[in-house]
Amino acid sequence: MRIKYLVAASTFALVASSGAQAADIIHTNVDSSVVTAPAFSWQGFYAGGEIGGSWARSKVRAWDSTDGGTLSTKPDGFIGGLYAGYNFDAGNNIILGIDTDFLWTDVDGKGGWSNDALTVEGRVKQKWVGSTRVRVGYAADRWLPYVAGGVAYSRINTSVNVADREYSKNKTRAGWTVGAGVDYAMTDNVLLRVEYRYTDFGRKTYHINNADTDARIKYNSNDIRVGVAYKF
Repeated sequence: MRIKYLVAASTFALVASSGAQAADIIHTNVDSSVVTAPAFSWQGFYAGGEIGGSWARSKVRAWDSTDGGTLSTKPDGFIGGLYAGYNFDAGNNIILGIDTDFLWTDVDGKGGWSNDALTVEGRVKQKWVGSTRVRVGYAADRWLPYVAGGVAYSRINTSVNVADREYSKNKTRAGWTVGAGVDYAMTDNVLLRVEYRYTDFGRKTYHINNADTDARIKYNSNDIRVGVAYKF
C-alpha cells in the first residue's frame, strides 16, 4: 500500500512539474514576442493657425532743408493668423520643409522729439505680416526641434508730423526672417508648435513732396508664436 501511495504521489509530482515547465515555456514565448509601435512619420502636408505677441523697434528720421532728427518707437501688440507647409523626411532623422504664414496684427507704437527749430511726432503701425521660409529639423520620435529662415513681407503704416506738416504712407515692405522652434505630434494628425522669430525690414527713405521733407524708416521685430496644425 505504501508503495502504491508512493507511486501515486510521485506520478502527481511529475505531472505537476511538467505542467509548470510547460507554463514557463508558454509564458516565455509570449514575453519574447514584444510588439513595437512604428516610429512617427513627419513627412507630409500640414495646415493650422497660430497666435502670439510681437515686440518691435522702429526708428524714424525726418529732416527738412534746415534741421532734422530721429525718433524711436517700440511698437507691440497681438498677432494671429494661418500657417501651412510640407515636411520631407531626408533620412537619418533629418526633416526638411517649407513653411508659409500670413498673420493680422495690431502692433502699434508712437514717439517724438523737439528742439528750438523743429518738432517731430511719429507713429508706426504694422497691419499684417507674412513669410515664406525653409526649415531644417531633427526628429526625435514625436518631437521636432528646428531652425528656419526666409523672406518676410508686411504692410506698415508710418505717419510723421514735422513742424505741423503731416506725412502718412502705407507701404508693403520686404525683408528677411530667422527663427527657431519645436513641433510636437500630440496625435498622428495634431501638431503643436512653439516658435521664436526675428524679422528685419531694413531702412526705407520717403520724400514728402508737400512738405519738402524726407523720412527714413527702420523696422525690426521679435515674435513669440504658438500654433496648432492638422497633418494630412
